[in-house]
Amino acid sequence: MDGPKKYKKGEITTSGKEAEKFLDILLTKISDVHNLTTETEDTSDEIQFKDYQHFREAVGECLSFLIIIERHLTRVEEPKRTALHEKFDELTVAVWSILLDGALKYLGILATKEFLPIGTKYIFVDELRTLYEADKVLKDDRYEALVSGVILKRRVSAEKILNEVIDCAPQLLQLG
Repeated sequence: MDGPKKYKKGEITTSGKEAEKFLDILLTKISDVHNLTTETEDTSDEIQFKDYQHFREAVGECLSFLIIIERHLTRVEEPKRTALHEKFDELTVAVWSILLDGALKYLGILATKEFLPIGTKYIFVDELRTLYEADKVLKDDRYEALVSGVILKRRVSAEKILNEVIDCAPQLLQLG
């Protein structure tokens, strides 16, 4: 067992085995979430709230797990920390890319509607926030080399949608 070692001022470091295990678990969770997005593509003209909720919960778990893993990485000794952080960064981009794809998908479905079904204002607002956060994370300098051309194009699309919605937000959200 890779037990923690205490150093000055209560600082704890580990060999990183637990962080490695968490990264592997996250990779599996990401694969599961990706499978969710491909399973629901067949119903691209309608929002199935159950599918949407399941997707958001699964992604929420991944985001929470990222926070936990990042905390564990601060305790890993070098040079192992750098190697694990590279894998962490790759998985971070994967999670936010899936989130971006999901947000674009659900906003795309809503955009085709002449009238929004009851309850979709929540989805609309949630996905706008997701677009904003995903765009912000994916254009961070530390992820630049990890963002593929496909993700970059989706990020540009997200930015255009955000700009358009921000210009129209008071009318769309009945704020003004």
